[in-house]
Amino acid sequence: MLPDVQYPGKMRSNSRLAALNLRLENLGTVLITALAMCGVTVVGIVDYLTGYEISFSLFYLAPVSMAAWYSGRRAGVAIAALSCACWYAANLASGSEYSHPAIPAWNALVRLGYFLVTTLLLASLREHLRTEQQLARIDGLTGLHGRRSFEDRLEHDIELAQRHRTPITIAYVDLDDFKAVNDNRGHAEGDRVLATAGRVIRSSVRQTDTASRLGGDEFALVLPETDDRGARQVVTKMVSDLLAAFEAGRWNVGCSVGVVTFFNPAVTATQAVAAADALMYEVKRGGKRAIEFRVVPGVAAPPAADR
Repeated sequence: MLPDVQYPGKMRSNSRLAALNLRLENLGTVLITALAMCGVTVVGIVDYLTGYEISFSLFYLAPVSMAAWYSGRRAGVAIAALSCACWYAANLASGSEYSHPAIPAWNALVRLGYFLVTTLLLASLREHLRTEQQLARIDGLTGLHGRRSFEDRLEHDIELAQRHRTPITIAYVDLDDFKAVNDNRGHAEGDRVLATAGRVIRSSVRQTDTASRLGGDEFALVLPETDDRGARQVVTKMVSDLLAAFEAGRWNVGCSVGVVTFFNPAVTATQAVAAADALMYEVKRGGKRAIEFRVVPGVAAPPAADR
């Protein structure tokens, strides 16, 4: 099997397309719709100038598609109707002759149907894609970030911590004896444990923090601009709330937690998670149901008095 080679030209092309897509996403529906209207006007003028012998119907699809994809179904339908009207006006103004006066109206309706089908298909595809992206980034059971979203946000937060030389804390949480709940009381009860854990963890962090379910009964936290003292306060209270919620649900479940704080981190996202994961497994091997904290000084850690 040949290796998957990424050629520089292809990578640059993909990067440019991604940048263009991001710019269009950031314009907003109103501006996108206005640009689509301008596009229809330009195509209509060119359609009129070239005369009825040269068909320009295909070019109306560009503004129709842009409106449907970035502004939604309603904007797409409106631009489709405008495109049909422009084609009809350009066709009549160019002096084309037909054997029956109803023919241009029929042709306009056919084009309208073509534009509408394209609009509805693109709008439906876009909605489906957004739903899939949301499901991929948010865990449906707990409401926490999924693994992909967690990794993206962690990479971003580590880059900021490196740039501004601020601390960042990673906490890895594993539920102890969770398998016994699934085995003895069923998977539905296990799902209730996970949903409860997600609710407590979500309520324990700030909006700037990242709380994620990485899979199974494993969770992770990213606490930007949080030193070891702040991490100890947040994680200790969170575990206390988790144990109280498990006790209220009559679930014999505990937590093993590894918490690593990096000052001026010279690590990758993968290395940071691996460090917290390894520390969590040390807790497991030491008897479970405990929290272990560790500080990684980095290149230039602040003095102990400043922490």
